[in-house]
Amino acid sequence: MRAIVVGAADDFVPFCKDEGDLVIAADAGWAQPGVASLADVAVGDYDSLGYVPSGVEVVKLNVRKDFTDTWEAAMLAVERGCDELHFYAVLGGKLDHAVANLQLGIRLAEMGKRAVMHGRDCDVFFVANGSLEVAAAPGSRVSVFSFGESKGVSLKGFEYELEDAALGFDFALGVSNATVAKTARVTVERGALAVFVYEKSGNIRS
Repeated sequence: MRAIVVGAADDFVPFCKDEGDLVIAADAGWAQPGVASLADVAVGDYDSLGYVPSGVEVVKLNVRKDFTDTWEAAMLAVERGCDELHFYAVLGGKLDHAVANLQLGIRLAEMGKRAVMHGRDCDVFFVANGSLEVAAAPGSRVSVFSFGESKGVSLKGFEYELEDAALGFDFALGVSNATVAKTARVTVERGALAVFVYEKSGNIRS
């Protein structure tokens, strides 16, 4: 089952809702273009939106809480059986919230879920203790970042390849690589990675 979680950042791009998708608006994600008519659930403390939505299932959160509205929306999707989560409008705007959302993507990967964050300029994929195929036109820019310590990192089908390397959060060895094949592969034997994919054509694959 697929979930679509919409945040309040300023990098919103339109998406299509397929039959069976669970669309969740996180706080002011409700106000993104067209989302109110597509959302199945609204989740948040609504300090950003300024009012509680009507005409939809609402999960009202306390303003004083340990997790962000986007995190809570994602965990609700997991509770309802979603194993694939697509996020929109979660990378632009406030840098601290963008970092928090990247941490969320890592956590979902560690839970065995497929998470993709769609931005205006790139898509961010996540992989933990496994492999990820990157399907992008040859020459597309790809950056790979570790959250924590990652061991056994290999990059195949890239201009700069790696074999059984170690990546940490304090050194950007994986920044600004490029694909040389239609399908490249990122592998991490232990740890978790965020993979930023910028299509050569400027179009983002979902």
